[in-house]
Amino acid sequence: MTQLKWKDAIVKVFEDEKKALHYTEIAELIAEKGYRKSLGATPQDTVSAAITTDINTHKEKSIFARVDKGIYILRKFLDDAYRLEAADNKLDVAMIEKKTRDTYKIINSFGIYWNRELVHWKSYPDLLGIQQVGASEVNFKEQIGIYLLHDGRETIYVGQAIDQPLGKRLKNHTVDRLSGRWDRFSWFGFYPISDKGKLITDIKLDNIAFQNLGDLLEAVLIESMEPRQNRKQGNLFSGLEFLQQEAPEIQKIRKQQLIKELTEKIL
Repeated sequence: MTQLKWKDAIVKVFEDEKKALHYTEIAELIAEKGYRKSLGATPQDTVSAAITTDINTHKEKSIFARVDKGIYILRKFLDDAYRLEAADNKLDVAMIEKKTRDTYKIINSFGIYWNRELVHWKSYPDLLGIQQVGASEVNFKEQIGIYLLHDGRETIYVGQAIDQPLGKRLKNHTVDRLSGRWDRFSWFGFYPISDKGKLITDIKLDNIAFQNLGDLLEAVLIESMEPRQNRKQGNLFSGLEFLQQEAPEIQKIRKQQLIKELTEKIL
């Protein structure tokens, strides 16, 4: 199958599903159905940007329509149900589809319960992750933000990676008083990620609203405390999570160990 352009791939998914979808679902379906082989580092963000750009540019003539936060549909599938729901809630459909500002949130990427054993703890360790299966790998060792250290499911430490980036801060905790007390870590990064898989460090977090600060506190507290009554992970957790990738050095060490064990058995 010839690789489709991003917009064409998005439309193809909507044509297949014939319903409203969250942009993270769209990105995953594009990969699953093979509509694109090259996904870049941030396929979910690319899908979101493609749809919102089309809506912002073409307004009511856009082929896409926004029906909820992060959820879109082909305008030709936008049936009366959505419009009735909007009317019932005294909302203007045009307001539902209004232009969204191209601004960054406080937390622009994060990783939850990453495994300490999957990191090769050299002097400046790589912290590798992907946004979804098939996406390009991103190295978060220079990310800044907030991190949590976990012992199993218990959070034992909360720290800031500001003066030193995340990779160095975590490396320090492999040799300090906390060294033997944690086996997993979570992190919440301030730097966004480009579609090339690079950290965007030259951003200014201007016009931070109380909502942004509330989202930040909610996200960190929920992940550290895991309160039973919270059914969600906070308002920030939509299309930003990165899944941990094992360091190549760890894979190499494991293979060497396996070869050694097989050799010893033969001898």
